Amino acid sequence: MIAATDQRSALEEARRYLVGGVNSPVRAFRHIGGEPLLLHRAKGAEVEDVQGRRFLDFIAGWGAILLGHNPPAVVDALRRRADAGVLLGLTHPAEAELARLITEAVPSVEQVRFTVSGTEADLTAARLAMGITGRRAVLAFDGCYHGHAVLAPEVIRVPYNDPAALEAALQRHGQQLACVIVEPVAANMGVVPPEPGFLARVRDLTSRQGILLVFDEVVTGFRLGAGGAQGSLGVTPDLTVFGKIIGGGLPIGAVGGPRRLLQRLAPEGDVYHGGTFAGHPLSMAAGIAALRELAAHPPYESLERRSGRLADGLLRESRAHGVSLRVNRAGSMLTVFFADRPVRNEADAKASRRDRFAQWARALLAQGILVPPSPFEALFLTTAHTDEHVERLIRASGEAFQSWHE
Repeated sequence: MIAATDQRSALEEARRYLVGGVNSPVRAFRHIGGEPLLLHRAKGAEVEDVQGRRFLDFIAGWGAILLGHNPPAVVDALRRRADAGVLLGLTHPAEAELARLITEAVPSVEQVRFTVSGTEADLTAARLAMGITGRRAVLAFDGCYHGHAVLAPEVIRVPYNDPAALEAALQRHGQQLACVIVEPVAANMGVVPPEPGFLARVRDLTSRQGILLVFDEVVTGFRLGAGGAQGSLGVTPDLTVFGKIIGGGLPIGAVGGPRRLLQRLAPEGDVYHGGTFAGHPLSMAAGIAALRELAAHPPYESLERRSGRLADGLLRESRAHGVSLRVNRAGSMLTVFFADRPVRNEADAKASRRDRFAQWARALLAQGILVPPSPFEALFLTTAHTDEHVERLIRASGEAFQSWHE
């Protein structure tokens, strides 16, 4: 265990050896005019930095944590797996077990191919769609994030929640499109739920032209329910991309879908995908433990209630202090937009008051509450968050709003 140390010296060392002192840009805290926070332990709903300061955490591993930090079932499974071997290099039974748990929860999935990250899974889904259709273009939506890789030789983009723009793009490019890929609930322009009927329209239009529909459920899979966003929204994709929660806090990604489509992947088919760390034993063990726990004790009703309470409380405080604020929420994930109109796409999100968000996030940090250091990320609740944690965030926000008028 790392001993408590000076934040400044630790940060200087990080900046010396890491680009920007981080390994993922949002961790740099530049969106809110801050500096990277160096953490070294976590438990439940709290994280602790290198100075020993504790923070109530609403980042939750960027959504990968649903059972709180270091849940006993996951930690125990990791210890047992590590004792038996960290990397085996060949297939082991846990891979099939985790895949079975996913297929049992998500009706559209009959088989699974594991990857190491959501980015890799998105790329694999796009390659699979191109192999199946013989087409080389992909359509994606502005503000939806599908990793940092280039998905296809041609990527066409249209606004999210705009069926007319989608229809026009399909009329023009439909014969070249292998797939349409979408976050069924956007979470990387901030949380932006689909407008009523939008996803059903996407499904209808793609089906008519033989274009595969890919749901990127890296964030929403097993967070909005055991069946993911597709289960709660009632729209069935052709392929689904998973990540985050299915790894129980360890690196993972997966592509899932009907057997007739997944069979096009090597070694059964001609679309190649492979990787040394695909199906890593530790990720499989952690994922199995997490999904078993979720199946045995479904948390979704309580998370929905607590998340709704948080959204209502933030809106109440904003009205009390004359702050223009919108809370976009889907289940246990939400984003606070400082805006005076609804946020339904990337343009609306970018038009929000990012300076106000930065003020709010810094004020919370000073009170020991950690929210994503970007206005385009989501706050996440876990089963470790309590009603008192929610009330603490609401009160701290009210104090921040009040200070803006003093």
